Amino acid sequence: MHDKIQEAFGQIHATDQMKHAVSDYLAQNTYNTEKKPASFQLRPLLAVCALLLICFKFGSWYLWETPISYVSVDVNPSIELALNRMNHVTKANGLNKEGQILLNHVSLKGKNYLNAVELLVRCDAMQPYLTDNADLTITVASSNADQLISGLKESVVTEQYQGMCRRANMDAVESAHKCGMSLGKYQLYQTLSEYDTNITPEECHHMSMYQLHELLLDYETATDPSNNDENSADAATNPPGNDEHSKDTDTEHSFNNDNSKDTDTNHSITNENSYEVEEDCGHHGDHCHKNH
Repeated sequence: MHDKIQEAFGQIHATDQMKHAVSDYLAQNTYNTEKKPASFQLRPLLAVCALLLICFKFGSWYLWETPISYVSVDVNPSIELALNRMNHVTKANGLNKEGQILLNHVSLKGKNYLNAVELLVRCDAMQPYLTDNADLTITVASSNADQLISGLKESVVTEQYQGMCRRANMDAVESAHKCGMSLGKYQLYQTLSEYDTNITPEECHHMSMYQLHELLLDYETATDPSNNDENSADAATNPPGNDEHSKDTDTEHSFNNDNSKDTDTNHSITNENSYEVEEDCGHHGDHCHKNH
């Protein structure tokens, strides 16, 4: 049986065309299944991983370091905090000599903005400035200002230290930096310049918040129309010296009335004297008549 099968297969012969086709097929599959070096296969994967790592680091740096909000703390020391998207301090700047000295006593970078502001106002170096006339002012410039101010109003900054919270436009940040001023002082400078065009950023920069507020109050009081109306009304109702003049006039009228009474009395006395003279003349007449 085995011999028959071998004999049957032995009668089968491949043509030259078939031999070439099989040879080409085997050569192609042998090339495709050949193993490539491991380092060559890992190169694309390593490149992708490196790119993802760079993007992650850059994204983290961008989210952490890029400031999107600014908070200035002003008394006489002026300090500005730059905040990232998570409301953490990325940078703290002392904008005057007092502010620079104050930052030597506290470390604020990386802290939540509320913790940073509370550390500032509570530190020992700040206490000499927090007098009754301190006018502690916190100014916020941010697209998220409402949330930031709301947190400040519920903190010890306002409850214990009576700090005032204000809002500023983001456009004011760059202008304030050009003048070397904090947001809080720059905002007051803008308001004061509407009353006095001669006032300069340098003057405001060296003034405390209390001095700036007092100067603004003087200008507002001097230009308030209601104050002028009240003064005019008082002047119309009680002109200067009118009360004394009225009293003098009344005294003069009283004096004249007394003189009039004295005059009437004198007239009465004169009449009586005249009557007596007439009686005497009568007596004299009688006497003359008797002599005759």
